[in-house]
Amino acid sequence: MTSTTVEKSEDSPSDPFQSTRASHELHLRQSLDNGLLEAGSQVFIPIDPEHVAIDDDTIEKEENYTGPDPDKYLVEFVGLDDPSSPLNWSVLKKSLTTLIFALCTFGPQFGSSVYGPITSNIAELYHVSSEVATLGSSLYLLGIGFGPMLFAPISELFGRKVGVIIPFFISGLFAIGCATATNLQTIIIMRFFQGMFGGAPVANTGGVLGDIWKPEARATAIVMYSFVVAGSTTLAPVVGAAFSVQGHNGWRWAEYFCAIYSLTVSLVAFIFAPETYHPILLANKAKKMRLETKNWAWHARHDEWDFSLKEIVTKHLARPFAMLLTPIVALICTYAAFTVGILYMGVIAVPVEFLTVRKWGKVPAYCPTIAMFIGILCGGMMNIVAGKYYARTLRASGGKPVPEARLVVVKFGCFLLPIGLFIFGWTADPQYPWIAPVIGIAVFTVGFFVIFQGCLNYLIDAFLRFSASAIAATTFTRSCFAAAFPLFGRAMFENLTVAWGASLIGFIAILMIPIPFVFHKYGVEIRKRNPYAKQVM
Repeated sequence: MTSTTVEKSEDSPSDPFQSTRASHELHLRQSLDNGLLEAGSQVFIPIDPEHVAIDDDTIEKEENYTGPDPDKYLVEFVGLDDPSSPLNWSVLKKSLTTLIFALCTFGPQFGSSVYGPITSNIAELYHVSSEVATLGSSLYLLGIGFGPMLFAPISELFGRKVGVIIPFFISGLFAIGCATATNLQTIIIMRFFQGMFGGAPVANTGGVLGDIWKPEARATAIVMYSFVVAGSTTLAPVVGAAFSVQGHNGWRWAEYFCAIYSLTVSLVAFIFAPETYHPILLANKAKKMRLETKNWAWHARHDEWDFSLKEIVTKHLARPFAMLLTPIVALICTYAAFTVGILYMGVIAVPVEFLTVRKWGKVPAYCPTIAMFIGILCGGMMNIVAGKYYARTLRASGGKPVPEARLVVVKFGCFLLPIGLFIFGWTADPQYPWIAPVIGIAVFTVGFFVIFQGCLNYLIDAFLRFSASAIAATTFTRSCFAAAFPLFGRAMFENLTVAWGASLIGFIAILMIPIPFVFHKYGVEIRKRNPYAKQVM
């Protein structure tokens, strides 16, 4: 199109190369004569493309033009030392962030074992067996197992704060529902959803640690984080027992306590916890740049992500179960889950030993579970030492992960687990001092912690970009074991006696000892045959 100024003239236009243009000018002159258009008005007249001068360079540029360069306006961290990257935050800020999210995870873990001592109150109130009342604990743990399948994609889409804190807050609301329940069915349903929403921090807080800690410091950070989390599982039974003896409605206050803790910590975390997920931080930075510069081309990789239901099904539902069918994930997950089941069975075995056999009071009978926390502290120290060994191995490999090096410490823990179980079982008779079975509790808990952390680290290093699916498979498997063991644990210890019940579990632990040795020696060859692990080798 071209612009022209209309002037009144009696001369007829002469346009030899385009009749269309002439007709337009004739129409304009007629409009002038009729007073429909004023002289001097700006109008647009089509031009003949064949008479427009376009050089060869212009034509070549147009033929090769593919649109604006998308990477030119891509927002990323500027180098490895970018201060806006969570990996480069100060140690104080990273430590406080770790503590806040650890306290979020403390709540669901606390809720999983505080229920054990109040089971007898619920069984008596609703006239059911202890096994039926224990369903409130088992379904809670199953809920934690299913939670990651829902909240892991939410965390990746909206960030860690939304994926952790909001579900944790909702978990507190279900705890209130459980505390105010008037029948057993409501208690069981509320406990399931309390666990499912509580599964969000359990599943996603590990991602927070990966966001803010570099590999050489991450192992130590995970151990410190685990102290807080595992401490809840081992200390909660004492608190639950204290509530249990507080009259007819004492058990309700155990749930009210969970609700108050969840709601308070979630609000504090929402106010003070920073977002750590790198893609969300970059997307927020890109949005800010678009508003400041009015250049709407600025974007982050996260803005390009076409989040779909198919990806949720593949990554968070189908892939974890597909990986469970491979030998590596099946055996390692089963071993790790078995140790978690033993931990929750220990919460059942302790009151049988000290309340039923030794005739202690209810609250003192649960105090030996504190030995589990001591065992976790000792296991954590072992993992810190193992982390330093792994750091040297990592440097020697040029920064390439060596999953098999993670299993060195597991080769020690696999012996401590059955040894502690045998000590606990065969010193259960009252003729032995109470400290003897307590030592056994501490020893098998050291084995649990070392094995579980080592297996988790092995899966992360072995599968790298598939590690989220591997962790989801682990979380689901361990929740199933943790849910099942308490259901038969009490009956097993009461019918077989503590000695033979602990021995039976100890013999199974012995059968599993070869697992870390086989993967440590032949792991490289086994990973080459794994359809997922071989893609990241």
